[in-house]
Amino acid sequence: MDPVIVVGAGPVGLALALALARHEVPTVVLDEGSGLCPEGPRSVVLGADTTAFLTRIGYSRAVSDSALWDSFAIWRRRQEVLRIDLTDSPTFHLPQHRLQRGLRDALTGTPLVRLVPLNRVVELEQDRDGVSVRTVGTQDGSTTWWRGSHLVGCDGARSTVRKLLRIRFPGRPAVDRNAIATVRVDLPFDGARLHREPPWRGDREASARP
Repeated sequence: MDPVIVVGAGPVGLALALALARHEVPTVVLDEGSGLCPEGPRSVVLGADTTAFLTRIGYSRAVSDSALWDSFAIWRRRQEVLRIDLTDSPTFHLPQHRLQRGLRDALTGTPLVRLVPLNRVVELEQDRDGVSVRTVGTQDGSTTWWRGSHLVGCDGARSTVRKLLRIRFPGRPAVDRNAIATVRVDLPFDGARLHREPPWRGDREASARP
């Protein structure tokens, strides 16, 4: 049985490989990077159904690794003007590097999943029986052909797979200016807060999230 070829070892690609492994489907996960996400201010917001899915496919720490977000308060000039109760549909904040690390740990010892870092996809061919993918090693320039039953592009907004298939991105990027920082600090409040400027001072806001 030829494996499913997954391009991209981010959260989506790793979760897909885990889910397929639970159904006894082998996968090869190709990634042009190291496959490791550096620590930094990159967060993932997960709903309760998503954390349940991650737990089901093998990432048992999905909830314990996350910070629960069950309320949201809006402040102006040190005054609370609105509080939103999210207990009926709480979300979980999880740093992306921790999510990817947890998914990779869940893949450890899974013989049905093969992770192949430092290989960039440069060519693909399809036929009635499956797909062939050519990669080039990002460090040594070596060329490898991979054979699979299916190919799934999980390589982000600038997807190489989509470009090779000449599939246009149907959406458009949002234009926003943001400054994001990750800090460890004891805040004088629980949950998340949003500090927003009055309308006459411009559309600016700062949020603190778990």
